[in-house]
Amino acid sequence: MNSRLAEQISYLLLRHEYVVVPQLGGFIREKLPASYDRSKHLAYPPSAELHFNAEMTHSDGLLEERYALLLGLSLRRARLVLEEEVSQLRHQLIQQGTYHLSGIGELQLSREGHLSFTPDSAALATSASAYGYAPLSLPALPQATSGRQALSSEQDSRYISLRLPKRALGYAAAVVIAILALLPWGNKVETEQHYQAGFTPSVEVARQLFGEEKKVADTSSEATAKDEQGNLRWSTQQDGRYYIIIATERSEERIQTYVEQARTTLPEASLTALRSPRGRTIRLALTSFDSSAEAYAYLNELVKEHPAHRSAWVFHNN
Repeated sequence: MNSRLAEQISYLLLRHEYVVVPQLGGFIREKLPASYDRSKHLAYPPSAELHFNAEMTHSDGLLEERYALLLGLSLRRARLVLEEEVSQLRHQLIQQGTYHLSGIGELQLSREGHLSFTPDSAALATSASAYGYAPLSLPALPQATSGRQALSSEQDSRYISLRLPKRALGYAAAVVIAILALLPWGNKVETEQHYQAGFTPSVEVARQLFGEEKKVADTSSEATAKDEQGNLRWSTQQDGRYYIIIATERSEERIQTYVEQARTTLPEASLTALRSPRGRTIRLALTSFDSSAEAYAYLNELVKEHPAHRSAWVFHNN
């Protein structure tokens, strides 16, 4: 009967981000967007990873509804059938220490009573995320690139490039204006007295010519303060800690959207962006803990207070 349970879990994972098995835990499908590896010149299609959270024991009703539709039963009777199959699974897991869900992965029960999960490499819920596509090789074009570089170098050799800072141009313009103002233009008055006029730039003109250094400094300081307030830390080290993951992407631009949402809902959270060892995946974490028990306790409180983060899960960074 448990093969039926595995089939229905795979069916629901193809349509939902996570599925909760009552009195067992939740299976989470983590989406990974398409990416491009410039060093290998490979374009990777979208993919997914499976994770298991033993603390998600409260039923979300997906399996009960699926069993009721599949067996033609009421929700109450379908719930009883599901509880019986989960009970058989837990009994066999306690006796043997492991249980394999076909097409999903293997559950392991430690002596301390902790559940762990190892997904299958060819799980249906993850392989279908690629839509049948395989990594595509996109080789570089060295001849076209070298030809463009040679053409640009020939064009640049015909000209002389001078780089002048804006501040120097401002000083030069002020000097030219002052010289022009001091030159006599030959205009005579009836008293035959000649006058010379001088030009002193006003405060507004000086600001236009030389810029506002103080304002620029203030702007840079405000930007630095803003980055410090964002409290987003980047890490590539495998420190062995347990992190609460709320989003997974492959680009910094997409991660920033989740950062802004987290700052709104959880302004005091210590956000950390974890890069995978190969740099293909970025996971956004709310906080981290030394032990799995502390991490799961925090996750339970987080889900109760913020239902929008029900898809969050615990990641062991080892």
